[in-house]
Amino acid sequence: MDEHRPASDEPREVEAEPYDPAREEPRATRDMPPPGRAPAAAGPVRSSQGLAWAMACHLGALLDFSFQPLLVGFVPTLLIWLLKRNSDPEVDYHGKESLNFQLNLLFWWMIATPLAFCLIGIPMWILLSVAKTVLAVIAAIRTAEGERFRYPGIYRIVQ
Repeated sequence: MDEHRPASDEPREVEAEPYDPAREEPRATRDMPPPGRAPAAAGPVRSSQGLAWAMACHLGALLDFSFQPLLVGFVPTLLIWLLKRNSDPEVDYHGKESLNFQLNLLFWWMIATPLAFCLIGIPMWILLSVAKTVLAVIAAIRTAEGERFRYPGIYRIVQ
């Protein structure tokens, strides 16, 4: 017996109604949110000041000129997050994300430093500096657009 045939040998018929566009209400595509963003009614209203502080969490990381062991870029992000995390959920999210990214970079800098004596760490330093600059700028741009950016491939220490 064929596995795909129904138990009865009678063929089944399906009747479909013809499409009538006059019966359906037209959909207004202009009311749909842009792709990649949450609809305005679905979540809290985002203030421009809150988004500016959230962007500052990502851009503050660049104050150390992508030389992570200075820890200068870590300080503004940490201060903004500690001061504003309870007043705005976007600052809380983006501050934690930026801090986690910087802690991961610090870990990889500590791994690359002894390897620099073997000349393997020097390309790692360059790669880490470029990655920090590029990803922080991308994160700030996406934050300004109202999206929640997640840094790829990092271990989240700050929950």
